[in-house]
Amino acid sequence: MKSQPAKSSSWTNVQVYTAIAVVLVLGLLGGYLLHSSGTPQENSAPAPSAASLPASSMPSPAQMLATETQPLLARLQSHPKDVEALIGLGNDYYDASQWNEAIGYYQRALNETPSNPDVRTDMGIAYFYSGDADRALQEFDRALKADPQHVQTLFNVGVVKLNGKNDPKGAIAAWEQLLRIDPEYKDRAKVESLLAEAKAKAK
Repeated sequence: MKSQPAKSSSWTNVQVYTAIAVVLVLGLLGGYLLHSSGTPQENSAPAPSAASLPASSMPSPAQMLATETQPLLARLQSHPKDVEALIGLGNDYYDASQWNEAIGYYQRALNETPSNPDVRTDMGIAYFYSGDADRALQEFDRALKADPQHVQTLFNVGVVKLNGKNDPKGAIAAWEQLLRIDPEYKDRAKVESLLAEAKAKAK
């Protein structure tokens, strides 16, 4: 299976149900790209587990997304430049695989905090998933200019170069730089596995 961008954020109701729908429909779980800008969402009550809900009463992903985004959209009504709300909406739409909407909210957040490498990286991932690997790499480059040691960006550069641009040497360079910066990187085993794959392709 190809490596893909992955994000590291707390799971909300819409993300849980979206993941369930993806697994049921496609029979697979998505991959590797590292998402950076997850912001905790406040919930008034814990959501029931999927297993405890009858199939007929389980909200659709679209319903869950509407419920999840409603309070954030309400915040933007009175504070249109609320960065936390903008990022939260970007994350919600990202997790619902609605890339254009996610990009729009991430861009609005970046209009207020242009040097935020987490949001810039997440927007790059959304561009990659929407089919624009070149724009993804441009956003990653801008994130690294803001923070040259941003290891999640470097991880994603490698993934996009390998899978989006068929550039295993570029991927190797990004992942080796990541490991130089952070030898104790939390997903080092994954990076080493991807490095081995890229090196095999570069021969």
